Order: sequence, then C-alpha cells, then structure tokens
Amino acid sequence: MRRLRIFKRFHCSSFISLIKGWTRSCCLPCLSLSRSPRGGHLEWMAACCDPFFDYCERSVWLIGMFCFILVIFGISLVVFTFYSYMVPFLYKTESGPIFTFYFIYGHYLLINITFHYFKGVYTDPGKSIKGSGVKLTDLQIKNGWKTCYKCDARKPPRAHHCRICGKCVFKMDHHCPWMFNCVGQYNHRHFMLFIIFMWLGVCYVVHCSWTRVVAGMQFDRGFLKSIFDTLGMAAGIERARDYPLDHRGQESFLVIVVFFICFGVAIALLLLGGWNMYLIGRGETAIEFYTNKRDASECKRAGKKFVNPYNHGFKKNWYLFLGLNTRRSFLCHVLLPSGHAPIEDGMDWLRCDAPPTSNGLASSNV
Repeated sequence: MRRLRIFKRFHCSSFISLIKGWTRSCCLPCLSLSRSPRGGHLEWMAACCDPFFDYCERSVWLIGMFCFILVIFGISLVVFTFYSYMVPFLYKTESGPIFTFYFIYGHYLLINITFHYFKGVYTDPGKSIKGSGVKLTDLQIKNGWKTCYKCDARKPPRAHHCRICGKCVFKMDHHCPWMFNCVGQYNHRHFMLFIIFMWLGVCYVVHCSWTRVVAGMQFDRGFLKSIFDTLGMAAGIERARDYPLDHRGQESFLVIVVFFICFGVAIALLLLGGWNMYLIGRGETAIEFYTNKRDASECKRAGKKFVNPYNHGFKKNWYLFLGLNTRRSFLCHVLLPSGHAPIEDGMDWLRCDAPPTSNGLASSNV
C-alpha cells in the first residue's frame, strides 16, 4: 500500500507539473499577443497550439529525413530491377525500333525525375531574413507586407512562416517531407514537374512489366482471361510466357514487388498531381486555397464578391508558374530539364488590379 501511495503521488505530481508547464507555455505567447496590435484571433489560436507544434516540428523533421531516404531507395530499386530484368525482356520480345523508343523514353523520364527531384530538394524556396528587425515602409504596409510575429522578419504578400524551417517562405505551398524542404516560389515548379515525370515513369514501368506479372502469377484465368481476350491483351501475355519469371531467384520477387509499388504510386500521384494542377490553374497555393475560401465566405456574409487578386486566368496562371515568356519555350524549359528562375521574385506580384509594388514601380506584364 505504501508503494502504491508513492506511485500515485509521483505520477500525480508529474501530471500537475506537466499541466503547469503546458499552461505557462500557452499563456506567455497569448499575453505577449494581447499587448501587440497584431494579435488577431488566428494568432491567438496559433500561440495556444505552440507547444504542440514544437513537438510536431521535431517529428516532421525526422519523418522528412526518412521520406527522403525512402524516395532515393525506391527510385534506385525500380531502376535496378528495370535494368536487370525488364530491359533484357524488352530486347528479346520487341522489335528494334520499339525497343529503341522504350530505351530512349525511359532514360528521358529518369533524367527529368532525377533533375527535378534534387532541384526541389536543394533549391531554396525563397525565405525572408529571420529576425531582420528592419521596419516596414508605408508603401510596403499598403501593399500587404507584414512583420512575422514568430521570426520578426519582413513578410511579403503570399509568404507564410514554416515552423519546420523556422523562416518565412515566399509563396509557401506546404512543407513537403518527401522533398525534405519547403515548397515555395523558387522550387514549386520543380515539385510539380517531379510529380508529372514521376507519374509518367511509374506508368511506364507498369506498362512494360504487367504482361510478365500477369503471366507469372497466372492472373489470366477464368473471368480475367475473357477480359484480356476482349481487350486484345492475350498476345502480349502469351509472348511473356516464353520468358517466364525465375521463381527460384530474386527476379520474380523484385519484378512483382516493383510492379505493385509503381501501380500504387501511380494512383497516389494522379490524385496529388491533379489537386496541385487544379490549384495552379486557379492561381493559388494549398495554403491560399483555405484562406481564400475563408475570405470568400466572409465577403459573402458581407454581401460582397471575393476576387483572388493573383488569378489571371487558367492559361496565364500556368505561364507564370512555369516561368515562360517570349524568351523561354515550352520545349526547352519544360519538356527538357531547366533550372531557370520564375518570372516573379516572391516579393512583388502581378495582380489583377495591378497596384504599385513595394519599390514603387507598377507591375509589369509577362
């Protein structure tokens, strides 16, 4: 009984200390905000959740490192399996011109995937100087500039503070654990093109390996056989039977595992890429989608119409996003690897109403 009382007393005191620490860490930011004219209701909510977010920051950083290693390992596994077992199969079963096309197209996708992934990882998305302490000018305040209450940096329009990076990121879309980096103004294009080329790449692997997987796992039986016959796929499966998977070694395991991994990734990237393309066409980021939705509902209650000032129409939104102009072509700067900078610098933005920028100049046309 004495041990039980000591155990209860120890855990109760630990719990009370935890509550006191949590309350102190929540109240201090809120008190500081109450003395600041910048403290709106969103800032109050963020301050109250600071202790929880601080814990999540460390977790997300570790998850990001794990995801980065996982992406490198996954791409390496697919490339190794394709070179070891699928290239010889295609060489034996396809004609010379078709095999040459497969070989060149596969390397084209691999080069673009590798280029845009590492550019997305190592390109600075565009960050304000932390703790700059420089006061905003009247013109900057008029044009939507703010001072970040978390890092005290000058924050231009569309910039948001990333708790993982600890800085304000220009046109922040989100912090991507798979790229171990924030997705912002200067690497958003690489992020999107990586998704597109990665989706094309996994679809390419599925297309080249599905006949061997179906033949090796004997999926062409019963009802599925009639479907394959109707779709004209039976000939490809029969051709794959002449070069069956080696179930005694690692060939069968690797080809089947890579096939199902690529199939699942293709579905996930289709949804993720479709969502991001939808946002780009609307001229907004993932964060702005929710803030604009909130602002639109507030304008509706006030009897006004909300207009996104950065939505220039579907075509021009994509031109701005891809950084295209009269000197840049879709062929050389999108279909081929290109590290060109975006047209906008992340501080001065082209707007539908074309207000003066922070340096006093009018916004220029693309």
